[in-house]
Amino acid sequence: MYITASTYGGIDWHDSRTIHEQLKCNGSYNIGKEVVPEVIADDIAKDFPYVENIRENILQALFKKSCFQFAIKAEETDSEGKITYKDCESCEMNRQTYLEQEAVFDGNELTLSRDYAYGQVSYITSYYVEDIPDDQLGFIVTEDFLAPFKGVPLVQRLYHDIFTNLDTAQDYAKSLKLHDLQYPKSIVTFLVCNRQKISLQTWYQREMEAIRLMEKTGQTYLDKSFCIFTETHIENLKKLPTKKAA
Repeated sequence: MYITASTYGGIDWHDSRTIHEQLKCNGSYNIGKEVVPEVIADDIAKDFPYVENIRENILQALFKKSCFQFAIKAEETDSEGKITYKDCESCEMNRQTYLEQEAVFDGNELTLSRDYAYGQVSYITSYYVEDIPDDQLGFIVTEDFLAPFKGVPLVQRLYHDIFTNLDTAQDYAKSLKLHDLQYPKSIVTFLVCNRQKISLQTWYQREMEAIRLMEKTGQTYLDKSFCIFTETHIENLKKLPTKKAA
């Protein structure tokens, strides 16, 4: 089994961003079905070490398909350099207590919701579990532009076709040069995928068209013709002459 954690959120929809992460277990992306709950629980627990029995509570929520709610504490460093955690504030309204910072894990939906400043800033992490046949296993490396435009949380750009070899894909991910932009920020994202499913997606077909045109015109993704949005990039490439044969 393969698990992707997808986190979306921010102050509001204008600048919210999406970040994808491929989870591992004992150094492998291929996770045994029987330990999927533990991998999800461990991924959440690592960010909230101060919550008592959080791992056990997450596992219970997964088993019962119920919800587990807890307070988010602020991390501080004392005079000796040790990390401490400060309780969040709360307020009373209509005979109910509201926490300034809180999180809820939904074991049925496989989602972790985090609210800050009494809900003014929110993030939600969704866990996607997929069983990929060995003959369809692929590795995809993208440059992800985070919140490049108001209301656009993510633009994924592909500069190389889907890899079938893990080591080759990881080496490519380590060497992929990002665009030197102050805004928006971009990151390299490595994901495991089902090659057959991905190849049928409009997004993939559009990205492959951009790659084809770059090769045809002798351009690279770092040249001036590049645009974050694929449609505009393709239009820019179509205006360029075909590369002369060597």
